[in-house]
Formats: sequence, structure tokens, C-alpha cells
Amino acid sequence: MAISNACRIYMGWTIVLGGIYLALACWWISRWKRIRPADLSTRLLIVLFLSRVAMAWCYGWIHQRYYTGFNDSWRYFHRAVELVSWWHRDSQGLSQYIRMRLDYLLYHDFFGVYHTFWQSSGNYVMMLLQMLFNIFSGSSYYVNCIFFSVLTFPGWLRYMQLYRVTAGMSARASLLWFHLPGIWFWFSGMHKDALLFLCLSLLGYHTHQLLEKGFTSSVKATFRLSDGIWILLSLIGILLLKNFLLLLVLPAWLAWVCSIYLNNKWPYLRQRFTRGWLFAYCLAGWLVIGLVLIWTFRLHPLQVVAERQQAFYRVGVELGAHSVLPPIPLMSGWISVLKTLPHAWWRVLALPNPSPLHPMLQISVQGNNLLFLVLLFTGIWIYGRTWPRVHPWLLFTCWLAVVYLLLMGYTVCIAGAMVRYRALAEFFLTAPGIQALSKRYIKKNNI
Repeated sequence: MAISNACRIYMGWTIVLGGIYLALACWWISRWKRIRPADLSTRLLIVLFLSRVAMAWCYGWIHQRYYTGFNDSWRYFHRAVELVSWWHRDSQGLSQYIRMRLDYLLYHDFFGVYHTFWQSSGNYVMMLLQMLFNIFSGSSYYVNCIFFSVLTFPGWLRYMQLYRVTAGMSARASLLWFHLPGIWFWFSGMHKDALLFLCLSLLGYHTHQLLEKGFTSSVKATFRLSDGIWILLSLIGILLLKNFLLLLVLPAWLAWVCSIYLNNKWPYLRQRFTRGWLFAYCLAGWLVIGLVLIWTFRLHPLQVVAERQQAFYRVGVELGAHSVLPPIPLMSGWISVLKTLPHAWWRVLALPNPSPLHPMLQISVQGNNLLFLVLLFTGIWIYGRTWPRVHPWLLFTCWLAVVYLLLMGYTVCIAGAMVRYRALAEFFLTAPGIQALSKRYIKKNNI
């Protein structure tokens, strides 16, 4: 009876504390001026934020109830609680343990798939955040969701601003896009993917701002410096959260910067080549330089891909995952990659049924996959022939999404995990379809 009363008191106190923090967060967000899109009212801004918080709670509840053994979000939370308790009991012992772990992990290879710092750095970032949140939340997961939603909310607003200036997407179309089920669910939950989402938004927005200001002599250097600092922090964040993704981002990001520079530095190039073709040529150049470096340092990217695939398969078997897929047979040569390319594309686009358990959740997963494919082919059909004239940011996102999807197809051997990992590509690849439908139905009918 005493334990039951204590649980009720704790729950009541948590609800009151969460209500106070939620009210304060809404008040603070309503006063944001510089990062709020011009055509987004205060009411819609608050509704957008509350939808993030509500889905973060839903994310935590679903994973606690259905996927307790496979949810990193709750594991980081419980681990953070344990570390804080350890710190109070034996701070010297915890400090020694952390130093020993870092000494062991930091000196392993960058691409390693087991027991390396770079493979687990995103987990450490999430644990540190949870430890910080627990100081103010009384170690409540659902109160932490409010803090995490505030931290990642600027990413949604920066995307809204960025697609407004590069593609002309309205606020209403953006709100529809942000609430596609898979995007809404995976990037609202308290997981490192939401932080990665934030880093990419800041990278894109501040790169665009820097390139726009960089060729305007009246702009003060301090503004360009601030954009440069945000870009650097974004790249560091991507490195810590998913180190391999940085290797996919850098060639396309450098191609974007170089294409804009060439377009403005030599006007005659602008007359001969569109921005899209300049981006494509610059991207090809950076990829060639990357291949030369790979050959010079005798790196083996195919071996890394094969090792990651085997690691995924072993983890799935060890955890008893219900949706383990057989590894794709990869040899040491590129011929093997080309032969298995259709299999990898089929796996990541068709999205095999993740598990026979929880049929309603699986129906929602397959429904979201069907919606993604419809929007993808709609965007290709309408904008496929005009790609040379689109903004380099859009080409950057398409490159990132397509290569990321292909990498998932080759490496991820757990269909349930692929559902989450694929959300990043879904976000970027559904934007053209949403834009096309909004022009035809929302704007035309003044909805």
C-alpha cells in the first residue's frame, strides 16, 4: 500500500512538473522571432510544437509497451539514471570507469562496427543529454521529451524556411509534409535521429545563408562568421551521431558550395551551364578526388560495408529480433556490388514485412511505405525533367537520400531497424511530391 501511494504521488508530481515545463516552453517558443518563418502564425507555431511533444510521448509509450528489448531511447534513459546514481555513490569510481572506457574505445578504427568510440558516440551523446535532462525533470522520461522537443524544434523551422526560399514551399504544405506518419513519428521521438535531423537542417540553412551573403559586400563579416560556426558545429554533430553519414554529406556539400561559387565568380559559366549541371560536375570531381584518396591510403570501403552487414545480422540474431533478413552476399570486387544492386534496392524500397507480431503496427508501417512510394514517383514524374534548374540544396538532399537508401539496403539486416533508418531518406524524397500536390490542390483551391 505504501509503495502504491508513493507511485501515485510521484506520478502526480511528474504531471504537475510536466505541465509547468510545457506551458513555459510554449510561452518561450511563441516569442521566437529570428527562426520563426514569416508566414507561420503564433497559433500554428505552438500547435506544431505540441504535435512534436505528443508524438514523442507516443513514441516512448509504443516502444515501452511493444519493443522493450529493442528500444535505444529507453535504454539511454535508464542508463543515464544509473550513471547519476553511481555518481552520487562513488564519483571517483565513475570517473575512472569513463577514462578507461574512452582510452579503450578512442583508439579503434573509424569505421569499426564493434566496441569503438565512433560507432557508439551517438549513444554517448544521448546518455549525456538524458543525464542533463534528469537534473531538471526528476528522472522522468516523459518530462525529458518536452526538453528534447524544444532542443530539436528549430530543425523543423529551419527546414520550413529553407524549402520556402529554395523550392517556394508554403507553410501549409510544409505542415502537411512534416506530419507524414513516418516522418512525424521517427523525428519526434527522443532518439539520436532527431538530433541528426537538426544538424542537417542547420547545415543546409546556414550554408544557404553564407552563400547568399558571401557575395554581398554590404554584409558584415560577423554574420558570415556566425554562419560558418553553425556549419562547423553541424558537421561535428553529424560526425558524432553517424560518422559514416559525414562521408556521404561532404562530397555533395562541397559540390553545392563550389557550384554556387563558380556560378557567381565566372558569369560565362552561368550562361553555358545551369546550377544543376554545375552541381553534378562538381560532385563528380569531388567523388574522383575521394576515390584517389581511398586508393592512396589503401582503404577498403566494400570490406567496411560487408562488416557492417554481418554485424547487423549478428546483433539481430543475438537479440532475437523477429525481422532478421539474410545478409546480401558481397565479395571483394565491385562486380559483386553491381550484381546485388537490384536485391539491395528491392529490400529498401519494398520494405519486407518487419514482423508477424503486432499486426496493426505492421499495417501502419506498410501504409506509410505505400504513401512514400506514391509521393516519390509523383515527384519524379513532375520534376524529373527539370532537375538541371532546381536549387543545389535540393540536389544535395536527393544525393544524400539515394546513397543513404542504397547503403541501408546493403548493410541493414533487420527490417524493423530499416523502417527507422529509412525515415531520413523519406523526408527528403517526399518533398517534391508534396510540393507538386500542394501547387495543384492546396494553392489552386486556396485551402
